[in-house]
Amino acid sequence: MRDYYEALEELLANTQATTQTEVRPLEEAEGYILAEELAVNYDAPMFDNSAMDGYAVCDLDRTEWEIIAVIAAGDDVTAISLAPGQAVRIFTGAGIPANTDSVVPQENTTVTDSRVSVEQALKPGANIRRQGEELKKGDVLVSSQTVISPAAIGLLASQGYASISCFKPLTLTLFSTGDELLALSEALSPGKIYDSNRPMLLSWLKHYAYLNVINGGVLPDDYDTIKQALQQASGNSDIIICSGGASVGDKDYVKQVLDELGTLEHWKLAIKPGKPFAWGNINHRCKVFLLPGNPVASYATTLLMTLPAIKYLAGLSLEKARPKTWKAQADFSIPNNKQGRRDFWRGAITLTETGIWAAPVKGQDSHMLSGCVKADILIEIPGRTNVEHGQWLDVYPLPHSF
Repeated sequence: MRDYYEALEELLANTQATTQTEVRPLEEAEGYILAEELAVNYDAPMFDNSAMDGYAVCDLDRTEWEIIAVIAAGDDVTAISLAPGQAVRIFTGAGIPANTDSVVPQENTTVTDSRVSVEQALKPGANIRRQGEELKKGDVLVSSQTVISPAAIGLLASQGYASISCFKPLTLTLFSTGDELLALSEALSPGKIYDSNRPMLLSWLKHYAYLNVINGGVLPDDYDTIKQALQQASGNSDIIICSGGASVGDKDYVKQVLDELGTLEHWKLAIKPGKPFAWGNINHRCKVFLLPGNPVASYATTLLMTLPAIKYLAGLSLEKARPKTWKAQADFSIPNNKQGRRDFWRGAITLTETGIWAAPVKGQDSHMLSGCVKADILIEIPGRTNVEHGQWLDVYPLPHSF
């Protein structure tokens, strides 16, 4: 069996990122992956401006100044220059006139007719946002291979970017396999179960704007049907995911089909849940991932293996594609851990005055999806390693939990 970290790095090393790009309007780019490094077009702030409503004053050796003008955001201040003893009424974001020594908050002033006074000493340069203090023209604004967030859209808009180059979304087709599976529209009958993996994974993957997700339905345990479905899907998909069919049963035909249509790397991962996992390709173009059929094992291998590879394939950097990990203290102990595989427990996070604590939730078997619903994280338990209460462990945040 392959160690998880070794298998993940090999999978990523054998995944080739897309190079297909498209230009998208900025307002339609949220969630897509930036395909080029974007530079700062203008200093930010673009000019010295006031950080608050108040008075811009000249000459800090006095306590009273004559108000000569009012300046609001958007006003042209190039013609205004303060002399000693002069001040202007100024509002947040307004440009700073020449010879301003400080901006006094309005709540710290007393105004009588056309004069403003203060009682406390003033600090030079107070409450002034200086040109370029955040960003300098020519610096990197947003790095390539990053997901465009709402904050990034705001930042890019502030620099005048109306459109940006993004990687084209990848098309992903998702199948479930197994004669025992029923669609939710079908009536339950003896020996059958409802297909839970496909709805779960469809809803998960549709959160990524850089994926066009196609519902492939349920494939029966029939070689010819599976072959036809995979051949057809590979013609219009960049990625195929099959939930089920990664094991070694007599009716697990997906691996046999892939051996005929393309290439297949079959691993037994040294993890629990999720030992059976495989990946390969059809026609050297369409990537294929085979997940375990047990719901929690399918969930865990998607988080730990499949999604990192898909994110890298879609254009994210390796650093951003790898699973996110945190550190938390064990609110439990395992004094005699005989489990040979690396175990990923479903757990919950608790924040206390003494730190961040992780504890397992009820329902740890690989068929118990209820444990994932209750959980915030996966808690990594190294194989044959005892765990003491308070020990720091790696944890993996579950999607949409935080």
